[in-house]
Amino acid sequence: MTEKQFNPFLFYSMQLQALFVKATKQKNPALWLYENNARTPLFMLEALTRLHDNAFDEAFLTKWHMRFKKLEDEFGLLDYYVAFEKEFKSNKKITKPILANFTQNVEVVSGRLNSRLNDKDWLRGKLLNFNVKLSQYTLFYDEEHVAELRYVIEKEIEKIKSFALKLNYSFTEIESEVHEMRRKLRWISIYAQALNGLIQSKPASKKIKYTTTYLTKDIVNSPYNKLPIKPKNTAIMEYDSDSFFALSWVIKELGILKDNGLRIEALADAIQKVENADEQQATEKAIGLLGVKKDTKQVILKQASDMIYNFIVKDKILDTLLIK
Repeated sequence: MTEKQFNPFLFYSMQLQALFVKATKQKNPALWLYENNARTPLFMLEALTRLHDNAFDEAFLTKWHMRFKKLEDEFGLLDYYVAFEKEFKSNKKITKPILANFTQNVEVVSGRLNSRLNDKDWLRGKLLNFNVKLSQYTLFYDEEHVAELRYVIEKEIEKIKSFALKLNYSFTEIESEVHEMRRKLRWISIYAQALNGLIQSKPASKKIKYTTTYLTKDIVNSPYNKLPIKPKNTAIMEYDSDSFFALSWVIKELGILKDNGLRIEALADAIQKVENADEQQATEKAIGLLGVKKDTKQVILKQASDMIYNFIVKDKILDTLLIK
């Protein structure tokens, strides 16, 4: 690869490989990688292979996208149990046997993840093979190449709108609907970081009233919303900066609502297993232990539904995100 060639894949694969090398010296590589944020470069590689595979339908990219996805899914599940285990430990109402269920799941998932890391050679240079393959794959980010990537993002945006419309902007489930909507929106945001400068933000020429809702201080000043600088000798696409901030705001707020809902479901699931309770009994007990109202889930679903309706239909953020 020449010095002038730009390759966002290598930028993140080198970060992840460095973490894998350090993880080989750890007693629990999976947990160490989780605690040292290996999930971020892994997310970026999953995003890049996902986007490029949809754009160019290359067998090499399809294979590696699935590999990154399977690994990241396990880290996501580990995060789920670690986060709730840590949170529930501070609640003195939750009994030790229930807490032990989360501890056990952390051990099971980290054990399974360690097996995958070893069995699939992730800790023995698997990513180096990926880098070698990349050197044989032509990556010239000219106007035509970037246009193909842009087309895929446009199609993903249309699918998000269709997903919301199919649900009539009215969520009834936390995991399969609220969480899934957030996942879909998050990819659009992650691409802006993963492409490492191929997406630039451009300030809107005219401020619109709705931006006061989305452009909060923490969103505008978040380091995650500062996009990488434009690389040399490449074409780019542009996101409207206000729309990008609005997207980040919705992802953040949906995340809070999603976690509030999953918190009840996670605790109820543990109660069912530990106390052999039925779903209704376990849910009622979880609500009591958490000290939330009985209609919390319904309130969450209503708030998420209203938020997405305003975001997509009323304020039309997804229509203005990609600058023509």
